[in-house]
Amino acid sequence: MPDQAPSMEGLRSPIRMLLEGLEGITLLVLAVVAWPVSRFFLADLGSRPDERGRAWPGDRLLDRVDVCTTRAITVHVPPTAVWPWLVQIGLDRGGFHSYELLERLGGIDVRNVERVVPRFQSLALGQEIKLHPSAPGLHVALLEPSEHLCFRTWRDERDLTDRNPATLATWSFYLVPVAGDRCRLLLRSCKHERRPRSRPARLISAWLEDPLDLVMEQRMLRTVRRLAEG
Repeated sequence: MPDQAPSMEGLRSPIRMLLEGLEGITLLVLAVVAWPVSRFFLADLGSRPDERGRAWPGDRLLDRVDVCTTRAITVHVPPTAVWPWLVQIGLDRGGFHSYELLERLGGIDVRNVERVVPRFQSLALGQEIKLHPSAPGLHVALLEPSEHLCFRTWRDERDLTDRNPATLATWSFYLVPVAGDRCRLLLRSCKHERRPRSRPARLISAWLEDPLDLVMEQRMLRTVRRLAEG
C-alpha cells in the first residue's frame, strides 16, 4: 500500500532540528551584519565562474535576467541518487531540506522528510509547489529527470496578466555529472524586475531577504548532499 503520509521515523529528529536551527540563527545574524561586504564573495557560494557564466535552461523562462545567483555543491553520488530528494520538495510534500526551526519561526509549519516517499516522486508541468501556506507558490516550468527542475512564479501568460507582479523569478536545480560517479548540484535563482520597486522594498531585499536566501539555500544544498550520500 503506498505511503499516505510521512511516518514519524521519516521526519527530521528534534535534536537535529534544534542544533541546525541554532546554527541557522547564528549564520543569519552574521550574514545580515556582514552583508554589505560579504555579498561580493558569498552571493554565489560554491559555484565556479563557468557555472555562473553559462546559460541554463531556466534562464530562458524570463524575458530578461536582471539579478541572478548561482550556488553549488559537489555531491559524491551520481545525479540519479540526488534527484529523488529534489523532486519531492514542497511545503505539503517532503519539505525544503533547510533550517526547519527557522521556517517554523517564520510561520511555515513544514515537516522535512528524510526518506524518499513514493507518492512525492512525481511532478507535472504547471503543478504548483507551495512555499508558504498563505502565499502564491512556484510552478513547475521545466522538468528533466536527473538533469534539471525549474520553477517560475507564474503558470502562464494569462496568470501573469492577472497578477501583474513587479518581479518575475525562477528557481532552478541542476545536476551535472562529473568524474568518479559524482555530480555538481546547482541552485540558480534569477529575477526580472518589471518595474522599479520602492526604496524601502529595495532595502529590505538587500539587507534581509538576500542574506536569508543565502543562509537557507546553503543549508538546503548541504542537507540534500547528506541525504543523497547517506
